[in-house]
Amino acid sequence: MAETLRESLTAAAEAGIISSGQVEPLSRFVEARAALPAGGVADEPNREEDSEIPRFIRGYHDILITIGIVVVLTGIAGVAPIYAAVAAVIALAEIFVYRQRLALPSFALTIAFALFAGWTIIDIDRNYISGEVSAMSASALHMAALAAAECAALALFYWRYRVPVALAALIIAGVVTITVLALSGLYRGDFEQYGTILFLAAGVVLVGIAMRFDLTDPKRLYTRSDVAFWLYLVAVPSILKGIFGSVKPQTTEGAVLVVAVVALMMIVGLLLDRRAFVTAGLVYLGYAFAALIGTDTGVLGGLATSNLIMWILVAIGLIVLGVGFGWRFLRQLLIHGLPASMQARLPVLR
Repeated sequence: MAETLRESLTAAAEAGIISSGQVEPLSRFVEARAALPAGGVADEPNREEDSEIPRFIRGYHDILITIGIVVVLTGIAGVAPIYAAVAAVIALAEIFVYRQRLALPSFALTIAFALFAGWTIIDIDRNYISGEVSAMSASALHMAALAAAECAALALFYWRYRVPVALAALIIAGVVTITVLALSGLYRGDFEQYGTILFLAAGVVLVGIAMRFDLTDPKRLYTRSDVAFWLYLVAVPSILKGIFGSVKPQTTEGAVLVVAVVALMMIVGLLLDRRAFVTAGLVYLGYAFAALIGTDTGVLGGLATSNLIMWILVAIGLIVLGVGFGWRFLRQLLIHGLPASMQARLPVLR
């Protein structure tokens, strides 16, 4: 069997060629270099096309291992206590994340750990601490404590394995903890009382953090852009949920607000070259179109339900196709109207 990079460096350390403290940094450096295109050039056309989405599939081997991980963890979670599932995640992470550094399995195991750790924290709280039947009925202060426990678990996981999506999950848990803690002084009831403002406030903070990551890596060469991708993926729907939590998109007035907000999100997405801003609002856009073209008070009059659904699909599909096809042109149009100093900080035009 071929020797892995880490095993080779460990052997070199044992032979006295390098120090034991150099094994880990050298391993990470070589793996990072291997992820770049040939010659270390990071702006080749093929890479630019896919630069928005983290590159976590390196071959069918990763897919096969990930399928096995999902099947095993699903089985363990179904027949054993949740604590056993957490232990299984850690054991598998030691093999496939820490030693072999497989990208897709690392992603799957990070998500599994976040879910199982949260489930474990809620289970311990319900059975041994507070007796709360549902975390959603807990007070804001209690919810902050649960989020803080999840944050601590994710911090340990990231410290051990250094997976970008784990850092994103840690940041999300940290922002939720601080936001809920801030709201605990105002809301002492269950989640329904402060959920809307929590979604909005946490989403705005997460977008700000994601933009900070993005603007320090405009060519998207490093894992900072990967972390930003995952943050946007959670933050943008959270903001929209917060904005529309108290608005009824099915009404004409609410529908106009939805269209305006989604249009603004699309402009921000174009500037940052992040399509998550476009896709996140499509569900709400569907509600808005239903109000505008399908109700008795809609501006285009009433339509039969079957026809309404079809027209909504046509409208949303045309928007997606138009924005997708004209993405580069629209970006160029927007960015060229900005000051040169701002243009230099935005992701590069492709």
